[in-house]
Amino acid sequence: MEGTKDYFFNRITKVRKKMEEEEQDVLFLTPSSYMKYMTGYSIRGDERFLAWILPKEGPVLAVGNELYREQMADMPVDAFHFWKDGEDPFDLTARMLKENGVTINQAAIDPNMPAGFSLKLQGVFPQSRMTDGAGLIDPLRIYKDKTEQERMEVACQKADEALRQTIGDGREWLGHTEEEFLAKLVYEMTKLGIQNGAACVCAGANAAEPHHKPGKSWIEKGMSLLVDFGGDYENYNTDMTRNFYFGTPDPEYEKVYEIVREALEIGKKTATAGMRLMDVDRAVRKHIEEKGYGPYFTHRTGHGIGIDCHEGPSLEEGETTLIRPGMTFSIEPGIYIPGKLGVRIEDQMMVSQTGTRALHSYPLELTVIPC
Repeated sequence: MEGTKDYFFNRITKVRKKMEEEEQDVLFLTPSSYMKYMTGYSIRGDERFLAWILPKEGPVLAVGNELYREQMADMPVDAFHFWKDGEDPFDLTARMLKENGVTINQAAIDPNMPAGFSLKLQGVFPQSRMTDGAGLIDPLRIYKDKTEQERMEVACQKADEALRQTIGDGREWLGHTEEEFLAKLVYEMTKLGIQNGAACVCAGANAAEPHHKPGKSWIEKGMSLLVDFGGDYENYNTDMTRNFYFGTPDPEYEKVYEIVREALEIGKKTATAGMRLMDVDRAVRKHIEEKGYGPYFTHRTGHGIGIDCHEGPSLEEGETTLIRPGMTFSIEPGIYIPGKLGVRIEDQMMVSQTGTRALHSYPLELTVIPC
């Protein structure tokens, strides 16, 4: 990120201030979105203990297996300690901290740390209290800086193009399965530099399941296709949902689609700086309820997006966080009638000093594929 360790040391300074306030002596992060945020390290973790260790003062430390020496080299760290297979990394960690004069009364740990790691850390620091470290970092992650915003803008542009390349003229997908569409979409995302691509591809009534797992259901004439997909570009995510219809749309489907599209536009107009996140949820939900489909809108209106595709805070009842510049989140109303139909339309939004805007350019109108 920005090619310098200074970028991350700025975050370190802010987290250390929070550690001082909460009387945390040290923060342990293992491979996760938290480690990505604080260090830029994005290698997936495995059974070998690898940790970035931030004492509230003094040198920043890291411990890892020799296998990862090269990958860890660019992390914002003052002193690296490596272990070999057959050695005990937890004893090494305890010795390393003792040598650096770090006494642990209370330690914050990565909320995604495997239990096997956290239990062994507790074992080598039996007098220490281990707590959830998310609260030290989450308040920073809500507000994206210029570099983060640029990553997500590019991610969303690439996602738009990946969907265009995948759908083609549409007719080619008749007689193919959800799984095949998913494979093609992930391939197109990968070609464009989007990693860890994934999607809900829902043919016909399968779209009534908000998190349907793509399977061998056929895409056929007289059927809708809901595609909710995304991935990450240089560690930052894109998330969008669009809908297609093969042949002449069913009248009820068209009606529901327009209600959802209107709800999305209402959500966008409400999502201005100074409003609460739950105000967006209320406005979207009110429109769907007034149209008689309230019971069929079964989830929150949106979620934060950044290093994680789904991160906090959410656009839901009770969320009083104020919308401020630097926030990025989805707005994704939906109506799901079991066994019959499902519609969800999702845009990824960014809040800046000049207003709130969608990062996707793919049309919001229902794409009807003549066949």
